[in-house]
Amino acid sequence: MTNANARNQMWEWTGFNAMAPREAERADVGPGQVEVRIRAIGICGTDLHIMSGHAEFGKPPLPLGHELAGVVERVGAGVASWRAGDRVCVDPLTACGACEACLAGNKHRCLDSGEFGLHYPGGWQRFMVVPAANLYLLPDAVGFAEATQAETLHCCLGGIDKLDVRIGDQATVVGDGPTGLYFVQLLKAAGAGKVRMIGMRDYRLRLARELGADETTNLRDPDAIPPASNAQDIVIDAAGTETSLAQSIDILKIGGRLLLFGLAGKPITVDMQTVVLKELSLLGSTNAPHVWPRVIQMLAAGQARVKPLLTHTYTFGEMDKAIAFARSQTDEAIKIIVSIDDNQEESQ
Repeated sequence: MTNANARNQMWEWTGFNAMAPREAERADVGPGQVEVRIRAIGICGTDLHIMSGHAEFGKPPLPLGHELAGVVERVGAGVASWRAGDRVCVDPLTACGACEACLAGNKHRCLDSGEFGLHYPGGWQRFMVVPAANLYLLPDAVGFAEATQAETLHCCLGGIDKLDVRIGDQATVVGDGPTGLYFVQLLKAAGAGKVRMIGMRDYRLRLARELGADETTNLRDPDAIPPASNAQDIVIDAAGTETSLAQSIDILKIGGRLLLFGLAGKPITVDMQTVVLKELSLLGSTNAPHVWPRVIQMLAAGQARVKPLLTHTYTFGEMDKAIAFARSQTDEAIKIIVSIDDNQEESQ
């Protein structure tokens, strides 16, 4: 257990593609709150978009980080569900808790919702105070690094639920990023028949096949043959570009379902005439608060494999190096994890 008087070390986003370390007093733990000692942090593409000004959420200086796992350190008044030493992952989404959307279990639709690490101080720090209701207990079989991916997986699983996957559905995932690789696995788990991935990086496409994809297409290959027009029951656009959207619409069958998941960052053109004439269902998806327990169960049972995606690890003191490496867009880097262990805490 860490000394309660220990100061908090953090990394803050300070401006355009800039960050700096800082030390501060630890926040008080109020009623209904829990302090978590962060043990692992996933680096997300959204972190990079925020730092470069392409995603307007919070303002610097701000510790980012919303893919988090750790250990309960202190518990506030009125919290009976947690105790010091519990291993947890963190749901970064918070809301008012009293509006119609919140009371229906859809806090992501609350007009006052926000996220730690996007709008509010996040997990780029050793100690973080969050509402007790934002924690989920980790089974012993799930490591801290794996648990950081529960946040991403829960978003993906919420999208899969909306698609109403039917046994044998022909499905294509467009985009070979981490979410695309998770979608391949989740489509298979949901009963889809042949699952394809369209991407641009051979390493990731090979991994997609290892994770269950039946076919892959590299758009950089001049001899590549993408799925035919009017062939797919389901397409998931995990890339979020005008090109990926146009291709997704083209390969869907009449009456097909399209999940829009990748964020374009700017308005893009949609071929509405084809959408209408093919009677396509276009579904948007972000958070899905109700699926967190299922994600934890899937991780524990090995139904969602995340370890193959965790390609690089840095220490907390190397956070700036981790971000620089992520920004370099090295093809081999899929998911970068910043790990904090007890030895680091004693030495830094």
